[in-house]
Amino acid sequence: MRLRPSAAATSALMVTGLLTLSFHAAQAQSGTPLWSHEVGGQLWAPLKYDGGSLYFGSDDSLFRAFDVGSQEVRWQFETGGIIRSGAEIADGTVFFASDDGFLYALEAKSGAEVWRFDLGSSGMTRVLPATDPPYEYDYLHSSPVYHDGTIYIGSADGALYAVAHESGQQRWRFATGGRVRSTPILDGGIVYFGSSDGHVYAVSAAGGDLVWQFDTGGIVQGSPALGAGKLFVGSRSAAVFALDASSGEQAWKHVNEDGSWVESSPVYSDGVVYVGSSDALQLFALDSETGHTIWKFRTGGWSWSTPTLANGVVYIGGLSASPYYFEGVTLRAGFFAVDRKTGESLWEFTPQPVEGYITGGVFSRPAIVDGVVYVGALDGRLYALQE
Repeated sequence: MRLRPSAAATSALMVTGLLTLSFHAAQAQSGTPLWSHEVGGQLWAPLKYDGGSLYFGSDDSLFRAFDVGSQEVRWQFETGGIIRSGAEIADGTVFFASDDGFLYALEAKSGAEVWRFDLGSSGMTRVLPATDPPYEYDYLHSSPVYHDGTIYIGSADGALYAVAHESGQQRWRFATGGRVRSTPILDGGIVYFGSSDGHVYAVSAAGGDLVWQFDTGGIVQGSPALGAGKLFVGSRSAAVFALDASSGEQAWKHVNEDGSWVESSPVYSDGVVYVGSSDALQLFALDSETGHTIWKFRTGGWSWSTPTLANGVVYIGGLSASPYYFEGVTLRAGFFAVDRKTGESLWEFTPQPVEGYITGGVFSRPAIVDGVVYVGALDGRLYALQE
């Protein structure tokens, strides 16, 4: 007769198993896949970590709360369009937007809908990357930003909205001349963001009044970054601009000599601006005072995503597409870890290819928590990689 182990013995075995798993994870080489989870739709939206869960949307129109411990979906909420907006969490509520034209507020614990706000863009369609003109790729979505009881978010209807976070009522609306895919940032009572009309705007957070605007000469899809009194922003005019945050006056301009668009959202830290590129196929580290290149790292793919900094490392994704209009160049899909000081490659990860003009890679901004790098890929999988 086989005896069943006691509850104490079972617990001991479970603890031993967990310790063994933790030991192997700790010993794993950086960049090693720990596990993956199939989502079912391409993952373009940035990942948001909070309280043991990742919150994110997908091109399958579902928004999910995913428990990283059990590697299971806690809840999911269906919208009427693809979801490329990131999530914001405040007061137990998670906020995000969908291509169905609504900003949603859901209970973070249950996924129950609290309210939805009409962004005025439900009848609009995207111009997705393709081989044929017009080359006005529209693949982003502004993410909501919470500050002092208000949600700020851009819309494809050409406006920036300020919405009361508890009631979902509009506080104000600021109109621009193009779609607002740029996620706003706030500082000192001012909201900064870009527009497809080529301008960067600074408006008052309280009433949405214009403080200043600056013409970059090209579509601004990405979000700006603040640092050392400057606002840093990329443009399809093939340039990164540094503007005086209070006046909007240009401090310097870094031009990509090959004409490469700057789709990436810059990130500032300790006197350095980190930013990706399009056809330059590189990640740049720029001096924040002069705009001069400190180092550059070749990803080999469209690095449209936002760099992420953690523990001396810069993380960025790259996208591949076919056919590419430069002969002899094959775009490379992947996710890259780069030494923040030297620009040297530390490791890289390549997800599975996908069908379509864009053939794979990583755009979604990762989440780095407790030694694990969580990455959403265009192959429709969520990956956990060893930091």
